[in-house]
Amino acid sequence: MENTLPITYARIAEVLTELGMISEAKARSVRDETSAYATESIKRGHEVASALQSFGVAVSIHANDVDFADEHYDWLLDEAAGLTDGTVTVSDYRFEKDDPEDEDSGLGTMHFSRNGEPLSFDVMQESNDYLDTQAARRAIQALLPADDPRDFSCVERQDFGDDIMVLATAEQREGLRLHLGITFEPPLGPLGS
Repeated sequence: MENTLPITYARIAEVLTELGMISEAKARSVRDETSAYATESIKRGHEVASALQSFGVAVSIHANDVDFADEHYDWLLDEAAGLTDGTVTVSDYRFEKDDPEDEDSGLGTMHFSRNGEPLSFDVMQESNDYLDTQAARRAIQALLPADDPRDFSCVERQDFGDDIMVLATAEQREGLRLHLGITFEPPLGPLGS
């Protein structure tokens, strides 16, 4: 049965704790940080998903201007890896531009190592001011080793905005759907599929 309680930061803390996604200490910490508005109802679905970042279970792929996207991917991958409690480390990041002379171009390939294993993803964003959200999603989805039961999944959204990637097991995603109304897009396949 789906929950009909109002969605607030306090309720999100309760749900994430019940699902085993955060500790009681983390829930208490976020409730303290958001005490001025922790009991105010969150109306829009995507704002509920965005709130998950405060609890350390999600990362946002910005849809707006980021300035120097080729450098921003490194930060984004580090943020996502930071959610794994040390399971994943990202190192050796570099961005190889298709045209090294054109600082405004975002076309190229991002290279990095996940736990020492080299990975690369083509980036097909013509402007270096914006992220290639598909490439960013693929790179974040590839961060977890095959034996980890969790996945980075992108929250389904109804409007334009940031992509929110949530780190959760299939059961936890189902709990987020039931208790907070958060639904997820299917994972992206390799480029070209």
